[in-house]
Amino acid sequence: MVKKVLLSALVMAALLVAPRPAKAGCNSDLLDCYVRAATIDSFWYRTAAALNCELDYADCLRLAVVGS
Repeated sequence: MVKKVLLSALVMAALLVAPRPAKAGCNSDLLDCYVRAATIDSFWYRTAAALNCELDYADCLRLAVVGS
């Protein structure tokens, strides 16, 4: 009996902590950001803008999966 209660509590805790899938908004925001970065003429500014897109994407995924 105790094993069943502990097992069910463990399963419930795992479900609460399990990550949720990311929303499609992050992917479309990344694509839009890449399009804006591609219009920049300077190689270094374009590269910096693309890296900034990656950081924004990582933050968006973090917010979508973990929340706040």
